[in-house]
Amino acid sequence: MTKLLIFAGSTRQQSFNRKLAHATAAIARDAGATVTLLELSDFDIPLYNADLEARGTPPDVVRLKQLLWEHPAWVICSPEYNGSYTALLKNTIDWASSPVNGDPVWQDGTRSFRGKVVGMLSASNGALGGLRSQSHLAPLLINLECWLAPRAFALGQAAGAFDEHGALVQEAHRQRVQGVVEQVLWAASRLHAGDA
Repeated sequence: MTKLLIFAGSTRQQSFNRKLAHATAAIARDAGATVTLLELSDFDIPLYNADLEARGTPPDVVRLKQLLWEHPAWVICSPEYNGSYTALLKNTIDWASSPVNGDPVWQDGTRSFRGKVVGMLSASNGALGGLRSQSHLAPLLINLECWLAPRAFALGQAAGAFDEHGALVQEAHRQRVQGVVEQVLWAASRLHAGDA
């Protein structure tokens, strides 16, 4: 079974995208997937600075690199700030893609990204559901040699989209999320068939 990593580009407690990530993890587990739900707040990662990096890559960055590398399939729930993805998500990607000088494994900056199959989701209380964040995130991931799933989903009117347990209320929304998950897992299982 392909290992699926799910995370949101937010650490806010009531973030719609964290809720969507949790709901997606439940949907994926119900479908039989092996899921890791990643919380970016669990990592002590500073604002990227090349001078800081020159003094040594923070241990949590290396831990993040390893976790990303171990999962051939990802789903990213991307909030939209000012029509784009969050500074947190960009900072996370910048650190995770930065080479660790002198390290025989991590001196390759794209190692954690190359060949990963990524599905994009987003949630917003607006009508577009954070869709513009996906349009900006896509070329960034492609530049890092990820494969993007053609299916994506932007959840609009997100304030009323979840029940008291954090599950998606509408069956149509659950089906759209499941469609993204299934496509990501399907593609990753074929791209990485010989990796085991």
